[in-house]
Amino acid sequence: MDTVTQMLFGATVAQAGFRRRLGRKALVVGAIMGLIPDLDVAVGWIWGPFASWQYHRAFTHSLLFGPLVGPIFAWMIWRWQRSRHPALTADEEQHMLRAWVWLCVLGLFTHPLIDAFTSYGTQLLWPITTTRFAINSMPIIDPLYSLVLIAAVAVGIAVKKRPRLAQDVAAAALLFIVLYSLGGWALNTQVERVAREQFARAGEVTAYPLLFQPYYRRVLVTTPDTAYVGYYSVLNPKPIDFQEFPIASGPEVEAVRATHEGAVFEWFSMNKPLWRSTPQQDGSRIVEGYDLRYGMPGPSNLSMWGVRARVMPDGTLAGPVERFSTPREATGDQFRQFWHDMTGL
Repeated sequence: MDTVTQMLFGATVAQAGFRRRLGRKALVVGAIMGLIPDLDVAVGWIWGPFASWQYHRAFTHSLLFGPLVGPIFAWMIWRWQRSRHPALTADEEQHMLRAWVWLCVLGLFTHPLIDAFTSYGTQLLWPITTTRFAINSMPIIDPLYSLVLIAAVAVGIAVKKRPRLAQDVAAAALLFIVLYSLGGWALNTQVERVAREQFARAGEVTAYPLLFQPYYRRVLVTTPDTAYVGYYSVLNPKPIDFQEFPIASGPEVEAVRATHEGAVFEWFSMNKPLWRSTPQQDGSRIVEGYDLRYGMPGPSNLSMWGVRARVMPDGTLAGPVERFSTPREATGDQFRQFWHDMTGL
């Protein structure tokens, strides 16, 4: 999920479990714990976009990160709080330390769990394996998901003297998030079943949530030489109009795949790349790889991003493999068409 939503989620977890013991400052710490795992995006600023693909949602998003690092943050917070309240008894100090440890561990631990419900891919078992897990239940940005958390945190901030109410509201918000996410998972399974029944040919079928809502899905069917892309809405069910995209192969494609960047791209796309090879006047070829998981109706129907390289006639690359993004429309007409396709209205 987006970083703001992750901070809201961390604050809501803290409010639900620790507001009565630790006060409203628990919300602040919970939000910080929700932010910390996403600080790994800094690797992209330092080492470039391929490093971002490779290391974002890795160590800091492992299920081991919270139990290993959370107690360290908790100890620092506890030391700071103890210095401000020197009159606490030994039992009170230990009780407070345990609460901070649980808050920090849960705040860090739940971050990768809700990320795994998106399509991006999360290395939950790093360093045991770099396998990326993606349930394809929720979009990375979902306004309803975020608004529920905003409402819960707002109540937690507003009700100073009613911590029980704040905890109950936060618990209700978390229950909604769980049911909403599981509902998105069920919708994805339903869309994949519809696609298999319609396609009626051999091919791997996968559905992916589009932005901002869980009801309208991108449907991908892949065979060894062709990818088929379509869209289906559970709110406006109708036959899927698949668009066919040939998958290129050949020595020039293999030359790009053999590079470090090409291998990272294929791994990042979770084995859902589409390769194109376009001949040029000088005999070279422009080889492009597209990440089929992410796309939208319109100019970016095939994909939102990919990699590109020029391969010379002798099979060598004329330059580095580069990352590119495809153009995306954000006009009022595009939004109205999206809304109509999703709802039928």
